[in-house]
Amino acid sequence: MGGQLTKGLPYKKAMWRHLAEYKLSALGVRSNGIWKKNRKEYAHILPFEHQTLNILKPYREEFWDFFPTAKITLHSDFHHLSSSQAMCFNFFFPFLAEGKKHLQSLREVFGTSGVVKDGRFEVILNDAEATNFDFCIFADSKKLFEVKLTEEGFGAAAPNESHFSKFRRVYSPALTGKFKAQFCSRDVFLRHYQLMRNVWNLEPSTADGLVCLIPKANTCLTKEIAFLDACLSDAYRLRVSVIFLEDALNAVERSIEGRTTARMQEHFRQFRQKYVPTFD
Repeated sequence: MGGQLTKGLPYKKAMWRHLAEYKLSALGVRSNGIWKKNRKEYAHILPFEHQTLNILKPYREEFWDFFPTAKITLHSDFHHLSSSQAMCFNFFFPFLAEGKKHLQSLREVFGTSGVVKDGRFEVILNDAEATNFDFCIFADSKKLFEVKLTEEGFGAAAPNESHFSKFRRVYSPALTGKFKAQFCSRDVFLRHYQLMRNVWNLEPSTADGLVCLIPKANTCLTKEIAFLDACLSDAYRLRVSVIFLEDALNAVERSIEGRTTARMQEHFRQFRQKYVPTFD
């Protein structure tokens, strides 16, 4: 396969077309899967019984051995080849595999402070608030990740009494100092719910940071990132970063070149083939 996106198509549709080709050429799966929301078949979705193939082959067996012990719940759309949860697993799991012997490479890629002690998927910092971060690097402080692929936004909350109540009880008392005053209203918070609740979880007493890991090519997301830059207080702007998937992959490849197993290098070659195709 050429590993190319088609110019002129919106990113999501171009990726769906690319992943449909990938399903045939790289995975050898000819049948289509069903989107549970509308019960229709799509070429970029795996049949549910083949969802394990959404983990790249070099670490596939080891990941599914690890999975039952990791307290991870698969998203309902995990069988979509465009699943950002699957992409997150594929990006970070090699650093946890093989007895975590490559864990310190995350320090080089993401600039953590101090030795990396651990990495975990699906981390909740505040049980009462219950935001689930896609991945967390544990070093001198935590580096929390929100990972997106073909999504067209970061998610709003429905303007209903349940969310109004939660804003009053949970979020409103601890907004000061995190966002500029003009962005601390209930309506703004709910319109940008996922981004703002992620930042909200960064306590003033810690040095924890948030990383939004997104494709540069997905301009729908980069537009919302501009809002994030506008709403953050000066202090919190230093604690939140946007890292493009393409740049992170380049950094990983530099970090592992000649220093890791052939399996890990092959894994990230396949990662690039699947998730970072070029435009023709």
